[in-house]
Amino acid sequence: MDMAQQSNRPEMLIPGTCVEHWRVLECLSQHADGALYRVEDTRRSGEPLVMRLSSRRSDGQCGDRNARLQAAHPNIARLHGYGRWPARADGFFYCIREDVRGQTLARWVETHNPTFLQIAALLNRVATALDELHVRDTWHREVHPDNLLVRDEDAEPVLLDLRAGGNECLGTLLHMPLPQDMQVFRSPEALRFLRTNLGRDHARYHFRPTDDLYSLGALAYWLVTGHPPFSPSLPTDQLHAEIELRAPLPPWEVNERVPKPLGAIILRLMSKLPEARPHSGESLCAELMVAVSAGARSMWARRVFDWAPDELGAEMGAQRIRRPAAPPVSPLPGPRLPRVVHFTSPFERRGPPLRSAPKGDRSEPLSPWARMM
Repeated sequence: MDMAQQSNRPEMLIPGTCVEHWRVLECLSQHADGALYRVEDTRRSGEPLVMRLSSRRSDGQCGDRNARLQAAHPNIARLHGYGRWPARADGFFYCIREDVRGQTLARWVETHNPTFLQIAALLNRVATALDELHVRDTWHREVHPDNLLVRDEDAEPVLLDLRAGGNECLGTLLHMPLPQDMQVFRSPEALRFLRTNLGRDHARYHFRPTDDLYSLGALAYWLVTGHPPFSPSLPTDQLHAEIELRAPLPPWEVNERVPKPLGAIILRLMSKLPEARPHSGESLCAELMVAVSAGARSMWARRVFDWAPDELGAEMGAQRIRRPAAPPVSPLPGPRLPRVVHFTSPFERRGPPLRSAPKGDRSEPLSPWARMM
């Protein structure tokens, strides 16, 4: 492969390469769907930023969400720009966000072994940030551990990766399949849409706040048990059937330390029926506040996991926490979903519906949790 071809591959950019007016400083990580780079703006001096460049041309959509997200929320990584490269019409999608310095959520759990009160406060923060997106008619759509950092400066959770955000009715759901370990954080209704609309190029799934709240519930399940609610090692058909039809094992049956009021909130977030979930981040915050206020302080002050000693039993080893055993995998064949075949009518070929206008701003996040992180 010659250098010209290599320099245009999204996952193989070298330092000094310019994506429009963003100069690559270093590669931070590479993934199957693209890469992360630290970049600088050649038009002005300032702090380095982070660019996510997708390797899928169908990924992302340019619209007016940049303007809607300029009023940054403290728990959302500020979006500085987006576009397509090398051609604006059909190039690879990229977005530029602030460079958040902090630990990944998985690393934070490993090194801090938080209390359940800290977990409740973290969920409160993320729920409030999601409300900020939803009131601007924007959905995150990829709430999972890889898209959350705990900021070094103030130990606050920060939502990353808005490349799939916006309200473009998720045409990319049919053209951008997620890895198995990410599908466990998708809502049952989103996966049902995917299963029943394969082959319908103009089908559009309209995201709702309850989709992101389901993903937050699956994230909370992972936080308090150390495992996703459904095994990503299952075959795709069975995994979809589990998510659509079966309730996850209660969190307190996986990790006996989990307070049942917190576990009940997590299970409600993961309800198969969207109307049974909290309808907004604000209502979820209220439920968490009631659960914490009504419960014994000692119950919420417990660490989520046991510490894991090293071989000598004196110091913490590299794997600092001891996770409980994973929930048992359902026996095959499990629930079965019907196969759906569609005929694409001429009406469906007319294209997606028009996007709705952005809504107004919302108030500041709830404050009583500030001292609990």
